[in-house]
Amino acid sequence: MFTDYIGSSGWAMPPEKARELLSIAERSNEVSPQALEAYRSASLSRAERATERDGVAIIRIEGPLFKKANLFVSMSGATSYEMVRRDLQVALDDKGIHSIALYVDSPGGEANGCDELASAIYAARSKKPITAFVSGMAASGGYWIASAASRVVISDAAMLGSIGVVLGLPDRSEADRRRGVRTMEFVSSQSPGKRPDPSSDRGRAQIQTLVDDLAGVFVAAVAKHRGVSVDTVTRNFGGGGMKVGAKAVAAGMADDVGQFEAVIAGMIRNKGAAWPSRKEPTMSIQAASHAGIVAAAAAQETERCQSILTCQYAKSMPGLIHILAFETTVSHRDALTILAAIAGGMATAPISGTASRPEPGRISAEAAAAGWQKAVATTNGGASAEDLEQRKPKTTSDAWAAAIAQANRFA
Repeated sequence: MFTDYIGSSGWAMPPEKARELLSIAERSNEVSPQALEAYRSASLSRAERATERDGVAIIRIEGPLFKKANLFVSMSGATSYEMVRRDLQVALDDKGIHSIALYVDSPGGEANGCDELASAIYAARSKKPITAFVSGMAASGGYWIASAASRVVISDAAMLGSIGVVLGLPDRSEADRRRGVRTMEFVSSQSPGKRPDPSSDRGRAQIQTLVDDLAGVFVAAVAKHRGVSVDTVTRNFGGGGMKVGAKAVAAGMADDVGQFEAVIAGMIRNKGAAWPSRKEPTMSIQAASHAGIVAAAAAQETERCQSILTCQYAKSMPGLIHILAFETTVSHRDALTILAAIAGGMATAPISGTASRPEPGRISAEAAAAGWQKAVATTNGGASAEDLEQRKPKTTSDAWAAAIAQANRFA
């Protein structure tokens, strides 16, 4: 029975959609001979799903997805991979077609055959530009296929993702027991893995490995299609969940937010010209680059502060160390130069604030440290917050001037 096939196959679609599909399949008593005859009459004049508009072939991928085309697939509003593959080849062979649009609104479907269609679309985009427009959703197998296009455009409220595989194994043991049915199976000793028992730990592990391996193929394919790493897909593409509209674009799952008619109009204007590479800057890529720059700058600043705070002068000059680390932007090297100059002693005569380097003098390291600590304590005790803010050294030059002034003052 078809329902048995559904229950025993691996599916790349959300579970609620799989249950809906199963309920449709179980309506066998609702299909009358009159309905079948009406369908056959309509189907005689029905072409494949591809249509054409000013040189753009439009292929619709809607509803649950199956490998083979049959009566049930068409009557349930589903799509078969075979049908889409044939339409794709027709569009590639037609010299009057310069671009191909995939209109995708699917919860996913049968995993078997999905990879083959996605690979065909990925290969075809080197011959003619292919844009996948997602309206409603491209979930699981639907996204597997959409991601293979040259470009993915998503409507504002459409959803992308559900990357992963679900395998349902119906347990009929209780029903069989009530009906008095008892099945005995003998498995060849050379094939212990042929009938894994889902009720045992070993059997569940074997089935889980199978599902994970299939999902690994899915994730690797999406990574290849989108030009990113497998880790990026696993980390940023929803982790089995869904992302909506602009958030899907920001995550890298799609290239733009738009509407179907605008997409088709743009493809007609382009007349087969290739879309910009994903490696070229886009708003989402620029945002990601900016975030990376900010993160790198923060890491560098943390390293600078840590280097100053843990230098050899940390215990003898804590006040100056704190100011140089947190209230200036001087480098670790410049900070050490300032601290070394103070620790080594200042010149006998007052030092010019423009001096590039203080000369050794008569102040001992202990005296310089004590003098600086006294200066910090005095300043903090008698100055307003505004005065303190104005006196903060902002640059390397300011820090030099502050160090020189304090050393001269307490020499």
